[in-house]
Amino acid sequence: MRKSNAEAAETRKRILETASGLFLSNGITATAISDVMSACGLTQGGFYRHFTSKEHLVADASAVAFDYLQGRLDELTSGKPPREALRLIVHAYLRQHQAGDGRLLCPLANLSTELGHADQQVKEVITAGYSRLVKMIAAPLMRLDYQDYIGLAEAIVSILVGAVSLMRMADDEALAGSIAVNAENTVQLLLQGAPPQAALVLPRH
Repeated sequence: MRKSNAEAAETRKRILETASGLFLSNGITATAISDVMSACGLTQGGFYRHFTSKEHLVADASAVAFDYLQGRLDELTSGKPPREALRLIVHAYLRQHQAGDGRLLCPLANLSTELGHADQQVKEVITAGYSRLVKMIAAPLMRLDYQDYIGLAEAIVSILVGAVSLMRMADDEALAGSIAVNAENTVQLLLQGAPPQAALVLPRH
């Protein structure tokens, strides 16, 4: 009997969620299609009913990861004043590996060494995810009247992604913790040195 559309959609969602977690934890190259399907309790033959290739799966699973990340950060910052929202985003991102459910894991920081060799459809998803993260950080910066809030947000994202990438390679928790604290301090210094929005000067008649 053929599965209903609802059942097929649910199966596809389960594959994507499982693949997202495995890719972020173990890497893209180290995770085979068979690993994903086995973790879902499905046969490998069923994979191609939902995806055309592993690259297709990587692209869609990465999009799911960005959805989870944005959803969790939105939950953390909902109703918070902009300065507190920004602090929470920075703190949570730098400690994403401490989140038990893995829904703060970001493809930018966890798959950076592999994404440079990805195909175009994956790169498009990653670029869109980067833009989403920049916008999340730019929003409170704009409310705080920073002049170049987009450029500042891009700089902060670069600091955060680089720091988490280094933390993943650290051989002890103390070093990883030091990297996180130093990254937070660097963001603070960056914010202190950035000019606020220039006051509006009306022309004299």
